Amino acid sequence: MIKICMIVHKNYYHDVRVRRYVESLVKTGASVDVICLALYDSDLVFETHDQIRVYPISVRHTDKSRISYILEYLFSFILYFIRLSILHIQNRYQVIHVHNMPDFLIFSAIVPKIMGVPLILDIHDLMPEVFTSKFGERSNQLILSLIKLQEKLSCWLADEVITVNSICETNLINRGISPEKITVVHNYPNSAIFDRAVYLNERGGSEKNFTLIYPGTLAPRYGLETVVHALPQLKTQIPEIRLLIFCQNTPYKDDLQRLADQLGVLSYVEVKPLIRHEDIPHQLIRADIGIYPAINDIHMSLATPTKVLEFSAMGIPIVSSRLRMVEEIFGDSSIMFFESQNVSQFVQCVIELYQNPTLRKKLAANAYQLFVQKFSWDHEFRVYLEMLHHLSPGTTQICSLDTEKGSG
Repeated sequence: MIKICMIVHKNYYHDVRVRRYVESLVKTGASVDVICLALYDSDLVFETHDQIRVYPISVRHTDKSRISYILEYLFSFILYFIRLSILHIQNRYQVIHVHNMPDFLIFSAIVPKIMGVPLILDIHDLMPEVFTSKFGERSNQLILSLIKLQEKLSCWLADEVITVNSICETNLINRGISPEKITVVHNYPNSAIFDRAVYLNERGGSEKNFTLIYPGTLAPRYGLETVVHALPQLKTQIPEIRLLIFCQNTPYKDDLQRLADQLGVLSYVEVKPLIRHEDIPHQLIRADIGIYPAINDIHMSLATPTKVLEFSAMGIPIVSSRLRMVEEIFGDSSIMFFESQNVSQFVQCVIELYQNPTLRKKLAANAYQLFVQKFSWDHEFRVYLEMLHHLSPGTTQICSLDTEKGSG
């Protein structure tokens, strides 16, 4: 049995991309160990599910200052290094797949690397762009230079570098990473989960609200303040308006609720705990509009809009801020765009869709057709398996299996 270890500085059960890899690999016959963060103290005991073993480490993910980020990453690195070194000696992995952030987490695999194990660095997000997005264009230039240096060194140590789209690939190449080393594996939804046909009987029903839905990361760069600021105007035109958010408990969640209270629209905002990925389609199919109000900055403009792809897969109309990557994927025929942080334009988009059910159906149908025609995790997983075979001939066994069936 092929043995692969994945390392991610998030909780495995909340990282959809990592879970998609792991579950697809297991269906091809591979055995996968995951070293990740624990969400709670009760998560610290490792879990086994068929061919998946999850090893949590005791570090709490922070969302505070630059210094707290650095200290968290450094302390985590030590724990990942110890755990991985011991596990590799016990299990002898054929491949180790490290997910950023941070990039330098790949150095926790230095012992297996010395022993001849190929390493993959999977760059979900470009760290220099994320740092600038979080801390502003006037970010500490010394820290930014160090982040770029660790990115280059991390890519140098890796045998293969994965990233999520062509824009990220271009940025990496422009910073000196060899294009021969980079493979793009797009972050597309799993159509086995986001299968619109399965949920069609749940659409509509007795729901009386006109629901704007946002399930996902809640941080300032995702622009939910724009939506809350729009609610005082929207409620006068759409009395049944409701903003439904599924998210983790973060300080920004409290900020949004305080803002809604100050604007007198708290009763129109419903914030619920983050739900399992498998349960998201049930919520999306019942909503009237999927919203993606991300701020148009150096990071969000190039990030793959996974939520927008999920909205399109479930066939609901989408209102999104005008971002380079969203435009590149969909264009104006499938999405109602507004300029980032422009409250008035957002209001106009929502009201126009509310008043025009035909337009809602047209945009949703166009986006759904694009999703069906262009976005396949099955294809992306085959690209990944080909890369594995190139890295380690011992993975021929899994590469030769029926991946159409295996990746789901």
